[in-house]
Amino acid sequence: MSDARLTRYLAWAAHRNVEETKAVILSLTRAQAQGGAYHWTIFEDEAARGVISLIDVRRKHRLWTLDRAEIAYWVEVSQQGRGIASQATRAVVDAAFSQLGLNRLIISYTSANPASGRIPAALGFRFVGTERQFFSKDGVWHDMNHYELLAEDWRSRS
Repeated sequence: MSDARLTRYLAWAAHRNVEETKAVILSLTRAQAQGGAYHWTIFEDEAARGVISLIDVRRKHRLWTLDRAEIAYWVEVSQQGRGIASQATRAVVDAAFSQLGLNRLIISYTSANPASGRIPAALGFRFVGTERQFFSKDGVWHDMNHYELLAEDWRSRS
């Protein structure tokens, strides 16, 4: 989490020390305890390779039932391009629909990081659209591409 190459397009900066990492882990644990997110460490050969999460889990909004979440993932730079994030995402999709009862999953990625966009396309997510200048980081505006997968689409493929 201290590699600036990893955090280039992420919503957080590279960690400067262990205390920052511990604070993030504590905030992730709290969010999970409140039902607003779920987080998993991606392991391979007993080594942590990255993190995958269901974030912004929304079950209800007033009288609406939403049952939706966004999938977010990162893999350490030296391990990228090996399919680790794709395998983890497939497992999280299966759990989100079969165990957590979600109805919609979203994956978003910046246009500047097309490698991240191969994952939703490969897993059958439908392209929804591109939001121009969705966020600015380090003085650069980035477009964001959005994909979705519905439980009914997942069931028809399973």
